[in-house]
Amino acid sequence: MNTFLGLSNKIDALSEWTGKVFSYLLIPLTLCVVFEVVTRSFDRPTIWTFEMSNFLYGSHFMLVAAYGLLMKSHVGIDLIASRFSMKTQAICSLICYACMYFPFIAVFTYFGFEYSYNSWSLLENSWSAWGPPLYFIKTAIPLTAVLLILQGISEVIKTIDVLVQEKEVSQ
Repeated sequence: MNTFLGLSNKIDALSEWTGKVFSYLLIPLTLCVVFEVVTRSFDRPTIWTFEMSNFLYGSHFMLVAAYGLLMKSHVGIDLIASRFSMKTQAICSLICYACMYFPFIAVFTYFGFEYSYNSWSLLENSWSAWGPPLYFIKTAIPLTAVLLILQGISEVIKTIDVLVQEKEVSQ
């Protein structure tokens, strides 16, 4: 089990690192919004700031999702589960990962890679007057899927460890 916990720790470190790195996307996002507000106050709005703000926010939102899972910031229903024993909570968590999380992530990964691949094969650009390339931004989708798969595996390993520790304590 120690080998798996070591793997889990490495995945957690990766999720923490990517979460911290991609959190810095908020700086250029803020600068874009401030720039747009200032230019609009002088009746000089720009074409590119709205679209760039969407790109930066969407990338930020997606690429910190695994970090959110690590930090337990995603929506959970703890009202009922918190009343159960640790073993029962771990079993419920494993069932939820198996029946809901991993099937969703599998679909998300498949279509995310397909969506990104199509964008790269077309060298897709935005329909706007600014017309920036979209394939870089759409690469965030499969990257997010991979990070979420890894973090989901880490969470399952930690949950199984709770069950193993529970058995060791009771023996």
